[in-house]
Order: sequence, then C-alpha cells, then structure tokens
Amino acid sequence: MPIAKLDRAVLRLSGEGVLAWLDGLVSNSIAADGLTFAALLTPQGKIIADFFICHDGEALLLETPTKFAADLFKRLRMYKLRAPIEIEDLSETHSVYAIWASFEDGGEGAEGHADPRLPALGFRLITTEELPSTGDYNAHRLSLGIPDSQWDFETVTTFPADANMDQLSGVDFKKGCFVGQEVVSRMRRMTTVKKRFRAVVLSGSAEAGDKILSGERVIGELLSVHTPENGGSIGMAMIRLDRLAAATQNPSVNGEDVQIMRGPNGG
Repeated sequence: MPIAKLDRAVLRLSGEGVLAWLDGLVSNSIAADGLTFAALLTPQGKIIADFFICHDGEALLLETPTKFAADLFKRLRMYKLRAPIEIEDLSETHSVYAIWASFEDGGEGAEGHADPRLPALGFRLITTEELPSTGDYNAHRLSLGIPDSQWDFETVTTFPADANMDQLSGVDFKKGCFVGQEVVSRMRRMTTVKKRFRAVVLSGSAEAGDKILSGERVIGELLSVHTPENGGSIGMAMIRLDRLAAATQNPSVNGEDVQIMRGPNGG
C-alpha cells in the first residue's frame, strides 16, 4: 500500500471550549469523529490556510502545509484573545502521512482517518513514528483532479470556490457565521463561479505560470507541474470555465496539446 510523508505542520489546540471556539472561525462544521477539511479565511473570503482537523481526546489536532504554519499559528493566537485556549506546535515530534490503495491491495488495513474530500485519496495519519515513503502522493492526487495547497497556491491568494473546496466537503453553507462567511455565501448565492482549479495532462514541457490557450485566447494558467518517475507531466491549473466552454480550438501550452480534466463533481 503506497504511503508518503507530507510536508505538513501539526498544531494541537486545547482548553475549555476549544471545539466551539474553532468551529466559529473555520469554513466547515467540525465532525464528531474522523477528519474535517476546512480553512481559515480572511474577512474578504480568501484562504489563509486550509487544513484537516481531528479529535485528540478533549483537544484538537490540526495539520496544514508547513508553508502556512507560522501565519496560521499567529492568526489563531490573535483570535483567541483572552479565551483559555492553548496552541502548541507539534511539528518537531509529529509527522503526517498519506496512505492510499493500489490496485493489488484494495485499501484494506489502512491506518489513519479517511480523507473526507474523496474516498479514492485514501487515508491520512498523524504519528510520532518515522515511516518509509513508498508512493508519489502528488501524482496520486493530481491523477484524481484534486487541488492541494501544498503545491498549488499560497496564502491569501485564493477563494474556496477557486480551489473547489465547496465541492470537496470543505465548506458548510448551513453553519453559523465564520470568518469570511458573508463573502463565501454571497459568491454562492449571487454569482456563477467563472474560474476553478482543474488538473491537466501535458504533452510537452511546461512550468507554473505558463498560459493555457485556445487559439490565441487565454483560458487558464498553470499553477503547478509534476513529472512522475514513470514519465508524463501532469499539473494543476486555474481555468476560466466560460472561456473553456466557448473554446473552438483544442487547449494548448507552449504549442503542445493539454488535456483539461473534469472537476470533482464531474463538471
């Protein structure tokens, strides 16, 4: 069964009322068990950091890309004010692994919690043990068309809908207020999403920042590119959905064809 160590930081949040406090800040309602996928947003509705939350007794464990950790830690401390909440960084002692099924093993016996975004992504495990990495998680998630902030975007650049969080169990539109909730809800109620992340299969050389064209019209931009050991390049792109729908010529990057995959909901 493939397993990969991820470049993630682990925070432990504890104290009286910690569940209600964090639930009031983040984009999703925290599940009673298993993993919750959520984000802390700016008041303008952009992602400061996305993360997974799980219970650790009366405390909560939160794992996020390492590149977001310092800013997230700072923001959480700011929001706690005088609340009796303790925030600890466990990154020196705890690691995060992704575990997913191969065709041979079928996923039986996997440790950790199921990834709530998509069953095929497999499981996520927080542990103090050092485990051998035997798989290419970046290639795995791209093959499924799933964005991941570890590779695809930076802090305060992206709305949840851009990164398909609304289609990947990362936003609860029925919960009470959270930071940025007004903007996120208004975008859902009053507008049609015009751009979203889409995985792409490349047939030539390319790098992040390259434009995706239909004829001479720009319909997207590459956000990340990955070349697995078995060859072929895949990546994630921001795609203008209206321009893609109206395209009369096959998409290309640097003069080479590119295949744009469907989104998580098949659209």
